[in-house]
Amino acid sequence: MPLILRPVPHKEKSKVICKALAHGAPASAQGDVFFGTEGQMVAWQTAQKRAAVGGAPFFYVDNAYTDPQRGQYFRVTKNALQVGPMWRDGSRIDGKLRYSTGERFARLGIKVKDWRDKPNGTILVIPQSDDFMKSTLGRKGDWLGETVAKINSWGLGHRIRVRPWQRDKKQAYIELHKDLNDAALVITWSSASAITALYEGIPAISESGSACALTGGLLEQRVREPLRPSLAERQRFLEVLADNQFTLDEFRDGTAWRWLERSQPE
Repeated sequence: MPLILRPVPHKEKSKVICKALAHGAPASAQGDVFFGTEGQMVAWQTAQKRAAVGGAPFFYVDNAYTDPQRGQYFRVTKNALQVGPMWRDGSRIDGKLRYSTGERFARLGIKVKDWRDKPNGTILVIPQSDDFMKSTLGRKGDWLGETVAKINSWGLGHRIRVRPWQRDKKQAYIELHKDLNDAALVITWSSASAITALYEGIPAISESGSACALTGGLLEQRVREPLRPSLAERQRFLEVLADNQFTLDEFRDGTAWRWLERSQPE
């Protein structure tokens, strides 16, 4: 099957990004390209099922892993929503196990900070949009309600602060930094806020995606005593993320495709 673009209907940004990736694709490229899944659930579910049995792949495009680069960089993965935890042992590139060179992360100008010490600070719970949780992830239930109930059952409810989901991501990023000043822990499903917390020196729990391998899951022990990976581990993790996000020009000139073709899942 040829490369099929599946932008969100009536969203021009989604169309522009999907077309940019397709422009740089090799003639042999096939599969579905998604930027968002709203309004195309049948196609999304079909693409996932087909890829799971070795059929044509799907490519999922979304905003940058690192919030300061939102609108400048866009992540892309093959047959996955996010890159896996390749930071631990390196990525398979051209058939060999290699670590990131760190060059792309260095260009972002992000400093990985030492851990802050706020043992009795707030537990910042950050939900994602209902549409993303239910449509893209296919997760049933109320993640926010379930998470708050768990923390309450552990006797830590008095420390909870919920940050409601916001459509204005630039404003949300500004407000996140204010909330991080008093935070001892960030809890989310797969929001970029967990990545921001990790390089700002705030422990985080991300229940899904690449950050989960670094933060651990939502367990009472992890909430009371959050994991604190070394600066080197966090640096390697961020370097891998930076290797997997690209500018639109890098979509169009084939840079992203060359990376996708060279990188192999573990």
